[in-house]
Amino acid sequence: MIKINLLPKEARKRVGFVQQIVLMSLMLLVTFVGIGFYWSYLNGVIEQKNQEIANTQARLQELQKIIDEINKFEAQRVALEQKLAVIAKLEKEQKLPVRMLDEVYKTLEDDLWLTSFTQQGDALAINGSALSNPVVSDYMRNLQASKFFKDVELVVSQSRLVGTQTIRDFQLKMALVAPPDLTANQAAPQETAGQ
Repeated sequence: MIKINLLPKEARKRVGFVQQIVLMSLMLLVTFVGIGFYWSYLNGVIEQKNQEIANTQARLQELQKIIDEINKFEAQRVALEQKLAVIAKLEKEQKLPVRMLDEVYKTLEDDLWLTSFTQQGDALAINGSALSNPVVSDYMRNLQASKFFKDVELVVSQSRLVGTQTIRDFQLKMALVAPPDLTANQAAPQETAGQ
């Protein structure tokens, strides 16, 4: 079957033009509605991401407070460990002079007395007097045999007359050695045994 359009040429152009305008309007309307929906969707995504960012920042602030507290406790722990180390060192160093003087006393010989005892770091100097050179020699051997002293040397030995008695004045120098077994638990029984 053959269709023939009997409308005049201008009317045919108007009908096609109106259809094109309606079609274009509908396409524009659909495009604007689609753009509107897409814009609304993107705004929702942006708001959701902004909310996530705000939540993350709030969580970061909470975590930062926890990190600050952890750092504070860590600093306190380090300070406490340093204090404990100082206390332990002081306790160890407190026992050493007592034990050292006890050892000096134990090594003394009859007919010998000390006039001065000085310590500078690990260097010790002892001045004293004795009735004879063999007494000074025995005292030096006793000091050298002790676990607290090493490198015992006679610096000066000279005689002087006191009344009718000849006295030997001497000066010794030596190095102090802290025995490794000198701890709080082991020092007390050794001191008790020496009494």
